[in-house]
Amino acid sequence: MKLIFMGTSSFSVLILEALLSSQFELLGVITQPDRPAGRGKKLSAPPVKKRMTGLEIPVWQPKRVNDPGFVEQVRSLRPQAIVVASFGQIIKKELLQVPVRGFINVHPSLLPKYRGADPIRWTLLNGEEETGVTIMLMDEGMDSGPILSQKTLKIEEKDNAATLEEKLGLLGGELLVDTLDKWLKGIIVPQNQDANLVSYAPKLSKEMARVDWTRSALFIVNQIRAFSPRPGVWTYLRGKRVKILSGKLYSGDKSGEPGKVVEIDKDKRLIVATGEGLLQIELLQPEGGKVLTGREFCCGYKIQKGEILE
Repeated sequence: MKLIFMGTSSFSVLILEALLSSQFELLGVITQPDRPAGRGKKLSAPPVKKRMTGLEIPVWQPKRVNDPGFVEQVRSLRPQAIVVASFGQIIKKELLQVPVRGFINVHPSLLPKYRGADPIRWTLLNGEEETGVTIMLMDEGMDSGPILSQKTLKIEEKDNAATLEEKLGLLGGELLVDTLDKWLKGIIVPQNQDANLVSYAPKLSKEMARVDWTRSALFIVNQIRAFSPRPGVWTYLRGKRVKILSGKLYSGDKSGEPGKVVEIDKDKRLIVATGEGLLQIELLQPEGGKVLTGREFCCGYKIQKGEILE
């Protein structure tokens, strides 16, 4: 099977790795244009383009993948299928009709749950105990096409957005190669999604990474996991922004107004009250500073019991 791959993110790279190691012929790779990044706003290549450096496989970076000229360029290559993983542009009907075996999408959720751009973060934010990968045929809807295969993954207590992305990327790459082989041989019968089970995972804004201390400690723990390591959930202390990169539930009989430091115990653990329950903060990053343990933060900044995280 002659394929084209479309992807942009670090999740896409894990899927691409599986294709590069497979028996399939990769005609080329389509990714997003270079974008300004960092404080200097210098142009930076997407992860997929960086991975392709040194390989003799064409890489294309169209501003609009549905432009008629680019669609004709893709059609001229006569791909049997096009694989998509976290690409970042809507693909319209004219391009979808190019490959005879369709567009095959690798989606990091158990569809029809968590359709959309941010399934991994929403899965963690909602405290799910399991997730998985879906291989599906794309249609003009948003992650609404028929399913070719799925595989489930248990979410560990210590998983965050980065660790879960890596696990799902590795699982998705393995499942994709197996599914493509069976799809080519006509073994798989696509299954329509159950419309009654649909849920959505729209892009989460940076503002949603701000801690609301009136929420429960459990919600905040899930929020930390969903936004770790980047961009990190954040709050204010002494008028300056502080990122919280790791935290867990703390069992104790202390109480206080939400956001109040209710305990700094003998081991210098930082315990904060929430709207329901207590949160032990394990890793923090002060504005402009380095990542610190709760103990290092308490000692270095002389944190006092009764201070308020705003």
